[in-house]
Amino acid sequence: MILSAVLLFPGACATVVPSPPAEEGDLPGNASSSGVGPEDETALLPEPVSDDEKLESLIAGAGIPLLGASVEQICSLYTRDDAALRSRAADISSLTDGYRAEAAALEVSFGMEPAYAHFIAALDEFAAAGTLVGGNIPLNRSVTEDVLGRLALGTEYLSSALNDCNRPLAADSDALPLLMSPGEEPAPLFPDALQVGERFCYEDARGENSASLVAGPVTWSRAFQTTGTKPAQRDAAPGKFFLLVAVKVTHLGHKGDGVNTRIQTPAESAFVLHYDAETYRPLTSPGPTNKGGSYSRAALGRGESLAGYLFFEVPEDLDPSRAYLKVSVGKESPVWLLG
Repeated sequence: MILSAVLLFPGACATVVPSPPAEEGDLPGNASSSGVGPEDETALLPEPVSDDEKLESLIAGAGIPLLGASVEQICSLYTRDDAALRSRAADISSLTDGYRAEAAALEVSFGMEPAYAHFIAALDEFAAAGTLVGGNIPLNRSVTEDVLGRLALGTEYLSSALNDCNRPLAADSDALPLLMSPGEEPAPLFPDALQVGERFCYEDARGENSASLVAGPVTWSRAFQTTGTKPAQRDAAPGKFFLLVAVKVTHLGHKGDGVNTRIQTPAESAFVLHYDAETYRPLTSPGPTNKGGSYSRAALGRGESLAGYLFFEVPEDLDPSRAYLKVSVGKESPVWLLG
């Protein structure tokens, strides 16, 4: 899968990578040679790109280095070159940290949210693969299978992110929005959204394990306190409160002849809260709190379950009946209406 993606990425990348810089003679700094004075140089500078375009360029540019490092990891696994494997793990960790920091600085539009979520999910998988072999864990068959599964899933998420970038706009995307009559209810943002408590089922990348995902109910609070060894108080900003969305994932079973009987739950970064054309991402998992346990990604064995809250800081006038929770799971993106 990874090698196939390497062959497919150049064509996809070409659609989003900006054009190469002009030859030296065409650079803005040399504009005076064509009769334009220094006071006119600002007119020749390129228009600043949007954060959506920056994300497209970031995803395209990250593809080849991430896949290249993944292929090198696979080669080191099969040649049992532990020294090279640890080195590759450090490389891929450095890559994912850098790309994650660049992505975090972007404020993308609603239409680019799927690409953003899939890209972050890909970085999570590649980083996890690097972490597995970067320590002192014995590289037995189980660990090797887990590493290969992570790399394959990371590649799948990366491919989905590129596809999201290249997805054509709807035919009526330029149409002017219709004005609502006084008292008219706005159209649902996601008409086919699941209701709170409804179950969504998904499989891992190789179709060997299946799990269910349930969102809701919700609760809210002005503040919460962690209950670990160093308790800390967290207060919402003025005009805001914390919306806590319960999430539960259950491993439903294993099929086939594969030896990998564990399935990954979605990362916190895969969840996005949508409300009135705005999007909100969950806080970093605070761990146990006086409001309940927080949700954090994990690998589940057969029959195991994971439950916890996602913590969102949102405007205090948020109406849950118009709020939606969306999550990227593989190539699917189920949505729940929270109220």
